[in-house]
Amino acid sequence: MSMGQKIGFGILGLVVVGLIFGIRFGLQYLNIATSYAAKTMCSGIFVAGRTPEAMNEDLYAVSFVGTQVDQVNKSVSSSLYGLATAKAIYRPGLGCTLVNQTTEAEIRAQPSPPISSIANQNFALTPKNANLETLLDQTFAETNPKALIRTRAVVVLQDGKLIAEKYATGFNAQTPLLGWSMTKSVTNAMIGMMVLDKKLEIHKPAPVDEWKNDARAKITIDQLLRMSSGLAFVEDYASPSDATNMLFRSKGAGAFAIGGKVEAEPDAVWSYSSGTTNILQEIVRRQFSSHADYLAFPHTRLFQKLGMTSAILEPDASGTYVGSSFMYATARDWAKFGQLYLQDGVWNNERLLPEGWVAYSSTETPHSDGTYAAHFWLGHNDKDFPKDAFMAEGFEGQTVAIIPSRNLVIVRLGLTHGDAVYDDVAFVKSVLAAFKN
Repeated sequence: MSMGQKIGFGILGLVVVGLIFGIRFGLQYLNIATSYAAKTMCSGIFVAGRTPEAMNEDLYAVSFVGTQVDQVNKSVSSSLYGLATAKAIYRPGLGCTLVNQTTEAEIRAQPSPPISSIANQNFALTPKNANLETLLDQTFAETNPKALIRTRAVVVLQDGKLIAEKYATGFNAQTPLLGWSMTKSVTNAMIGMMVLDKKLEIHKPAPVDEWKNDARAKITIDQLLRMSSGLAFVEDYASPSDATNMLFRSKGAGAFAIGGKVEAEPDAVWSYSSGTTNILQEIVRRQFSSHADYLAFPHTRLFQKLGMTSAILEPDASGTYVGSSFMYATARDWAKFGQLYLQDGVWNNERLLPEGWVAYSSTETPHSDGTYAAHFWLGHNDKDFPKDAFMAEGFEGQTVAIIPSRNLVIVRLGLTHGDAVYDDVAFVKSVLAAFKN
């Protein structure tokens, strides 16, 4: 064989490998897209109570995927020309779950958490603040059709009282909305309650059997809460990655993330990772003797105590809560969660979180450039932002800001594409400025 023939066959081989890789990557992308569409549509309809037509706005990133809603069985199936398919099913008290690596029957056989019969606890109303009313109007105004804000709800509490509230057309005070990564802060609360019960110690090695005999054995719960565990995890949502495969293609999000490898010494680097949150949820689940007790835990110990009757924390197919991403609640109920932290973890004279837990949760994590604490965000790299403020934040502009020095809780929920359109720190500062005039 001549040199030219060898080169030709070599190039052909590379082309074939490239095509195989491209096809495989493409199928991965399509599978994630259909799963995202099925899950988002299912939760939007059966949890948030929206129509399929209204939910098309939320599927802007996967508008090419077809969905079919089954109102009788409360499920949504999605397909992309038969190349990729997915299905999400709804269960009362648990919201929607993707049928991944198991059967629908096995998922439906799982226990359900108690559905609260406690009357919703509304906030006392105070006279309107004219400056805040003007600001809220601006927050909802669409002045640039190429950069839509899509604010859906804003609630502001001061001294535990509702001082401002506004909703976009199609949404109201009874509409549960997705918090995305604000759910991580709820996982923080669940860990805190386990610490209060003396079932977990955050500065000791995390109780993960799979890590006992390797370098991961020394990783602590504190390091997982601070995103400084040193575990490798690709947090990319634009393509198939650890994050998208974990959330939309795996049976168990926590089990998926537990398999991550060490890429740095614990506490040496800060690296945002939804995987570490789902590891924490897996750890919480393993402390309970029954699946039913685990599923009931956030409802009986947190949501019902606060009167968060709209709160739905959604599990994966294994029955473990997706604590990184999938919780729905009304804007008022998200505000109640923030108010709990404003009140140092005490509600109706009952301590729900350990003494000192809020201070711990809002203390800056080394190497995070002043931006992160323990499953809460900070704004320390902005000199004009209150130094005691901390925030639960989520994709597409979800924010629960807690500002102890001003006795304020500020909630903003929406569907905003990109930080250039909505900046959470700037929004909180604008609310604070409204009190100065």
